[in-house]
Amino acid sequence: MIKSAVPAAANIAVIGGGYSGMAAAVRVTELGGRATVFEAGRVLGGRARRVEYHGRTLDNGQHILSGAYRHLLRVMDVVGVSGRSWERVPLNLTIAPSFALRAPLLPAPMHMVGALLTARGIGWGDRWRAMRFMSSLKQLSFVVPPSLSVQELLEQYRQTKALIDYLWQPLTISALNTPIAVASAQVFVNVLRDALMGEREASDLLLPKVDLSALFPEPASRWLAQNGGETLLGTMVTSLSVSGDEVRIDAGGGQWSFDAAIVAVAPHQRHILCPDIFVQPGTPMEYEPIVTIYIGFETERRLPLPMLGQAQGTVQWFFDRRQLSAAPDSKELVIAAVISASGPHEALSHDALVDVVLSELSRHMPGLPGHEWHKVIQEKFATFSCTPDVARLPCQTAHPRIQLAGDDIINPERLYPATLEGAVRNGIAAAEAAVGSVRHSSPTST
Repeated sequence: MIKSAVPAAANIAVIGGGYSGMAAAVRVTELGGRATVFEAGRVLGGRARRVEYHGRTLDNGQHILSGAYRHLLRVMDVVGVSGRSWERVPLNLTIAPSFALRAPLLPAPMHMVGALLTARGIGWGDRWRAMRFMSSLKQLSFVVPPSLSVQELLEQYRQTKALIDYLWQPLTISALNTPIAVASAQVFVNVLRDALMGEREASDLLLPKVDLSALFPEPASRWLAQNGGETLLGTMVTSLSVSGDEVRIDAGGGQWSFDAAIVAVAPHQRHILCPDIFVQPGTPMEYEPIVTIYIGFETERRLPLPMLGQAQGTVQWFFDRRQLSAAPDSKELVIAAVISASGPHEALSHDALVDVVLSELSRHMPGLPGHEWHKVIQEKFATFSCTPDVARLPCQTAHPRIQLAGDDIINPERLYPATLEGAVRNGIAAAEAAVGSVRHSSPTST
């Protein structure tokens, strides 16, 4: 008689209910395991979660998705997220005062050729330089020297100030949340390859019409419950230890035993759980903030576009939440102003930040009435600083039964910045490694 090397159901703990943790739990379940998610907070989503404010539903930070987020889109489809939860639109970057780039509905790569040829706000020389730059990256198989910064790469390929100000810098800040002077050129190139130089649909913008918790983590939790898993909210893990093939967890006053565990908490929180298990990088990881300032007005007016950037000023992007919501007829205009990465704005008070936003918003919507309310959300540890020398950890820890997930982990497929897609990719990789570790150690005999 042969005993199967695959256990009936690998029992795996997932610590952290953000996008990476929930993607890991879904993948564990797909592979035949049973996932139990421990989330210390009362709302799923981690650094991309719903925030309630005076009866209004906001987000911890304003996010948009890319059509290139194929792993996130797949797990959203698995757990039954409706396509009505977001609006898919062809690539449209409008950067005030004069730049606009729109991708026509043409097959790749002609959609990007068409976008650059018809772009407003740059000269013909700029268009050809941008196309030559992208063509050169393709000839290099999208591999550049690992020590290069984005700024050095752009200088090497003679990109003009207009191209940098209106195209490459906004894309770098949006994807890597790191100033171009120090941002990793290779990670930036990875994003360009997937989002702008892949299939035409990959360049699309996916604008969420529901809050970030409702977009994936909460549907994933319901799907887990329907498939034998469990999500424990308000349950902080205080201890994680390994004894033989058993992973022990203390959380919320109780004790659990699992076959393996996936740790999907923020990087600065991992060492608290079990410092002996986690291999610490030689250089401490640095972080970049994101500040989102929500301002509400009683007016039927709207921003010229749902998403509007600006090349000069403190704010990088303005979002019209009414145009993005499932209730476009609301009488309240809510503007989300996003300031990404580090900068002088970090020294400003909340009231001063609101004043800056109102002043810069008036350039695009002059004559607005006085605002009714505001909410400033500062996420100091929003992303890791995506520099060429950043110390990223592998999925595998010092113990084969403990895996790491999160947007900062090294993904075996390719290096990605701290995006929702990067978090999901790493969660999936951690799940596959965790289930594999249980299967590998299961005895076989005749």
